[in-house]
Amino acid sequence: MIEILDLHKSFGALEVLRGINVKLEHGKVLVIIGPSGSGKTTLLRCFNLLEVPDRGSIELGGMKLSFTDSKTISQHNVVSFRKKTGMVFQSYNLFPHMTVLGNVMEGQITVQKRSKEDARKRALVLLEKVGLVDKAASYPHQLSGGQQQRVAIARAMAVEPEVLLFDEPTSALDPELVGEVLKVIKQLATEGMTMVIVTHEMKFAADVADTMILMEYGHILEEGTPDDVLKHPKSKRAQQFLNRLSGEED
Repeated sequence: MIEILDLHKSFGALEVLRGINVKLEHGKVLVIIGPSGSGKTTLLRCFNLLEVPDRGSIELGGMKLSFTDSKTISQHNVVSFRKKTGMVFQSYNLFPHMTVLGNVMEGQITVQKRSKEDARKRALVLLEKVGLVDKAASYPHQLSGGQQQRVAIARAMAVEPEVLLFDEPTSALDPELVGEVLKVIKQLATEGMTMVIVTHEMKFAADVADTMILMEYGHILEEGTPDDVLKHPKSKRAQQFLNRLSGEED
């Protein structure tokens, strides 16, 4: 289970998260939506301590960290916590000097201390899962954007995280490549992978989410099932945001 309580995060005088509370059960998918600048990505990055919160607490897989303005989290706890997560970024972040296979093996060898043979076997299984085992010997520059993002998903899964985190995984892709990445994420959802996804793809979000939150100015405006949030929002501001999105999609 993941539980976030009263989470706050500021950058200088700018308060980006203002008392966020989130709970996600194992095997479920949380989708975070909202306008630009609402705090979505900052919240996602707090899940694996790429951004360290100022106040509040995060619990993941039995490990709970509490934050205060005056308390520093030890590097050991940061590393231990991050090992429970896998992150997929907008811009792939693959190692350009490594083959596809090498990219998926690297974290297993350096973080999990697996043998090269064990890492290779698991990497090939995961590349098969994302439909890219035939590209194992290729380098990132030889792949399309969609293929690179699927490799990034395989790499994130390779370390056997308790939760996968996706930060706008299709925003850097050409429209015709979006579907192949969303298909992989949907398959992971049906297999019971715990995921937190920031996305602007509303149709995809409605299909894959168990719980959805809509954020603005560091607050959660709406929370519930996709049907609750997208079709029956309670706040006027949420209705305005969703109406604008519908107009853009039309």
